[in-house]
Amino acid sequence: MGSDTKLVVVTGGASGIGEATARRFAAAGMTVVIGDLNSERGKRVAAELSEVGRDVFFYPLDLGSDNSIELFAEKVFNLHGVPEALVNSGGILQNAVRLLDMPIAEFDRLFDINVRGTLMVSRAFGAAMCDAGKGAIINLCSLTTFRASAQIGYAVGKAGLKMLTEVMAAEWGPKGVRVNAVAPGYTLTPAMQARIDSGERDPDAVVQKSALRRFVRPDEVADTIFFLCSENASAITGVTLPIDCGWLVTTAYSSYAAQP
Repeated sequence: MGSDTKLVVVTGGASGIGEATARRFAAAGMTVVIGDLNSERGKRVAAELSEVGRDVFFYPLDLGSDNSIELFAEKVFNLHGVPEALVNSGGILQNAVRLLDMPIAEFDRLFDINVRGTLMVSRAFGAAMCDAGKGAIINLCSLTTFRASAQIGYAVGKAGLKMLTEVMAAEWGPKGVRVNAVAPGYTLTPAMQARIDSGERDPDAVVQKSALRRFVRPDEVADTIFFLCSENASAITGVTLPIDCGWLVTTAYSSYAAQP
């Protein structure tokens, strides 16, 4: 990202990958606006970074509410201007469930927040970026974008976000706006650590199925997002990039019938 870049918006920036991304851009001297449903945590992150001289602001954002998205965008435009980068990190997770057992209301909520929410935020800021003739947008996909998963609503949504990324890249590229996505693998966020501690996740199963034999760190995802928003990635758009310590290749390789 060039030195002329001033403003970055990060949804879901109060925790996990979103928080790591907000910290990465703030460390580079950018003004960062965090939007999140968790106001307590969002304010804490913004205050912590502000105390060390960073320009970081928090405003409440509910991705399941069109009105909340509209108010959030208006506040950003009125107080800070048009962002040069938007990172759509906000979303919710799903536990494994069989298709015939999954409540349709659960599917609808996942779609509304993860897919429709990303779309609506992207429309709100993308229009202004197109008018400005520049910008970079990053969507958050996952390994379930590429592999079947029992997290049905989550996986269908993340697969859909890949297509949304490609459509936006094709439509908005002529206006100077690049759109890419990252697909993090098993990332050792506080939420993941809590699931490991509670016995809901087996860390050895993750490590043994990853070529690099470890989890992804949140800061590694943040560094990749920063790169994709930078001038160093000026020719890259429409890409969904896995960041998975080689989980995708290892699971495919190890399941093949012929092994050396």
